Amino acid sequence: MNCAKCGKELPAGATFCPACGAPVQPGAASAAPSTSSTPASGIDALTKDQKAQEYWVFRLVAIVIDWIAVYIVLAVLFFLIALPSFLLGGGVFFAATVGLLAFLWGIIFVLYNAVAESTWGASLGKHLLSLKVSSKTGSNPTFGEAFIRNISKIYLLLLLLDVIVGLAVSKGYQEKYSDHLMGTKVVHS
Repeated sequence: MNCAKCGKELPAGATFCPACGAPVQPGAASAAPSTSSTPASGIDALTKDQKAQEYWVFRLVAIVIDWIAVYIVLAVLFFLIALPSFLLGGGVFFAATVGLLAFLWGIIFVLYNAVAESTWGASLGKHLLSLKVSSKTGSNPTFGEAFIRNISKIYLLLLLLDVIVGLAVSKGYQEKYSDHLMGTKVVHS
């Protein structure tokens, strides 16, 4: 079975094309006989499939690139806002500013991802690694979909939990739980 949009071969039971993100017609996906065994969960696929492992390495590198990009912007803001107060003897204001920026970092990171994915289909890290976020319709996610799928990035442990639960409840390996809820996928562009 091949994708109607890009012509790439589709894995059995696919709901999205892994190459272009186009939705697969429900009747068409079941028309091809399955020659391979379907994994019990995304965790099962991740432990046995090299393609799944490579996919998550790409996702990890993309998020590290995004963290670095956002951190650089916040570091510049820190020096512009907090450092002058420290130099002028405002130690309490300096400490409060540092605490506020640390708290805002998670919120800013979520908003950065939501805006980038709803506008361009990918954050900087995803774009550099030729990944994009695709909605159920095959287009960029809406801001609401992108915001919900990124909310776990506010805190690293929430993101890890989002990935683990998503892999546990899905037979595919491309979904965090928030992707499962929003009907979004991260695919190679």
